[in-house]
Amino acid sequence: MTERYDRLRRFAFADFRKLAAKRVAVVGCGGLGALAAEILARAGVGAIALFDYDTVEEANLNRLVYRSSHIGTPKVEALAAHLAEANPDAGVTRHPYDVTDGRGYAAFLGELENVDLVLGCVDTFGVRLFLNAKCVAANVPLIDGGASEDGINGGVHVVLPGKTACYRCNRPALKQEHVAVTRRDVTGVCAFTSLPTTMAVVSSLQCQEALKILLGFGKVAPYILYQGLDGTLERVDWKRDPRCPVCGRRKGAVR
Repeated sequence: MTERYDRLRRFAFADFRKLAAKRVAVVGCGGLGALAAEILARAGVGAIALFDYDTVEEANLNRLVYRSSHIGTPKVEALAAHLAEANPDAGVTRHPYDVTDGRGYAAFLGELENVDLVLGCVDTFGVRLFLNAKCVAANVPLIDGGASEDGINGGVHVVLPGKTACYRCNRPALKQEHVAVTRRDVTGVCAFTSLPTTMAVVSSLQCQEALKILLGFGKVAPYILYQGLDGTLERVDWKRDPRCPVCGRRKGAVR
């Protein structure tokens, strides 16, 4: 472990050198995904696969990582260049596609055969359901992050297939097993408020839980609620639904 990781070497609860052999997929390279990818790269994760079909636009610049010079550049390209500067030890694979269709779908299924964990950093409900179903089927941990429409609150949902509640568990509004996957109607349009502070908190919480899983320390929180107005964090031990159409019958251990 080089001097770059000296402060991490002092961590008493886990051996950060093990991260060099880990591979993580980050789906969505916006406010959450870009920062989460940087945190993981700086921590020493050896391989990171980026998925996003969008390009950087001026509306993205109120958040962290992206700069004015990145406008018009595919997000995965801009982020990969940023990560190379942050830590050249991290090998980055770029997938400038929609994970639910065509080349992106094939690439994501391929990544599921090799990754140790998936970070879900998307802004549509349908894609969250898609990631949840595919990760549970592949027995790959998923950590989903999201912020409220008003931008001040957020949540992190950890899905350990066969162990914790998946994204479909105990959601009575989702009565049908097959829910249509939709993406944004207009690329680049910001439909919700986006605060860099909230994005930083949520992405950091995602990465904290990811490190616990990758390195095997601490106690994973199934669900974390962040309330920005009150300045509070709440752990929710969300229980699995044995009748869940996605994970209800799964009993296998996470690899």
